Amino acid sequence: MKHLILAMCLGAAMNGGGQQTKPTVEGTWRADSDNYWTRSNNERWLSIQLQHDGSNNGIGIPERDVPALTDRRADGPIHFTLRRDAGTFDFTGRLTDGRGRGDFTFTPDGDFVSSMGRLGYPRLTNDEVWRFAMHDVTRQYVTDFKSAGYAPDTNDLIKTRIHGATPAFAQEVKAQGLGKPEIDELVKMRIHGVTPEFIKTMRDLGYKDLPIDKLVELRIHGVSPEFVRGMAALGFKDQSLSDLVKFRIHGVTPDFIKAFGDLGYKNLDADDLVKMRIHGVSTQMVKDLNDLGYKDLAIDDLVRMRIHGVTPAYIKQMRDAGYSGIKIDKLVQFRIHGVNEELIRNAKAHNFTNLSADDLIDLAIHGRRWLKS
Repeated sequence: MKHLILAMCLGAAMNGGGQQTKPTVEGTWRADSDNYWTRSNNERWLSIQLQHDGSNNGIGIPERDVPALTDRRADGPIHFTLRRDAGTFDFTGRLTDGRGRGDFTFTPDGDFVSSMGRLGYPRLTNDEVWRFAMHDVTRQYVTDFKSAGYAPDTNDLIKTRIHGATPAFAQEVKAQGLGKPEIDELVKMRIHGVTPEFIKTMRDLGYKDLPIDKLVELRIHGVSPEFVRGMAALGFKDQSLSDLVKFRIHGVTPDFIKAFGDLGYKNLDADDLVKMRIHGVSTQMVKDLNDLGYKDLAIDDLVRMRIHGVTPAYIKQMRDAGYSGIKIDKLVQFRIHGVNEELIRNAKAHNFTNLSADDLIDLAIHGRRWLKS
């Protein structure tokens, strides 16, 4: 197979007059053509794993900048550089069958360090410069944050880059009427997917002036515009956000509501729907109860039955033991006091036959008294 010798320069060119210093980080690197992700524009990015001084880091580069790293035909030495505003990564090594490994050095850019001092970040440590380079924190990025009215510290700059809480994002959020969120709020919004589009769409649906914490809560629990529209189509228009969040937490979906509507349970309110989901009232339970002759039961009765274990299977057991057509209230009392097949068999073994439902309950409560009689 043809051996390849590659030399590539990646990223934006640095200021030609920038003062270069000695490498501050030296280590090893490895890459695998299968270790990649695709961005929103369908551009594939590769992950290069870096090891140095017992630490492991990953850095991403566009596939188009180092195509040899994904070329399984490549077999031979490779050399490429990645230039970031904070400094330069220099990679040497070898490729075999879509995998690469070798050594790297990172050299900070002296002009970057000086400029950051003038921007309010004096005496940057080697580790801070390294992290700025890893996450591509540039002087322009810092300037843009300051122009937006922020004074982020070094950790804030890293956090915002990692999560995409950029100065542009801060301005877009501000344009949606949220003022100037704190850095941590911007990060939280990005982590949970509170986008300017989400804010606008929720506002268009009638939920205006929502605070950041509420917007984050909605995203955490999956209260999406699609979910809101689906619930509105079923009669829950302008429903409170608290109810919508409870719906999502407990699994009250449009399909759940439609399925109960088909069984005759229409216009259920939010509290009933949540109770049903909490206690496991299912459409199958209702169908089985219908088959046993228990039709058109109230939601509260269905919930009570689930709470106390009055299942269709239990009702069948009582029917087979000679107690059919027992009303719901009595069945609940049966379960509360432990009336079951075994109790009925034992009663018959002691010649207690033809007992009424009330007798069974009394026997379950006062068994010793019955045995003495």
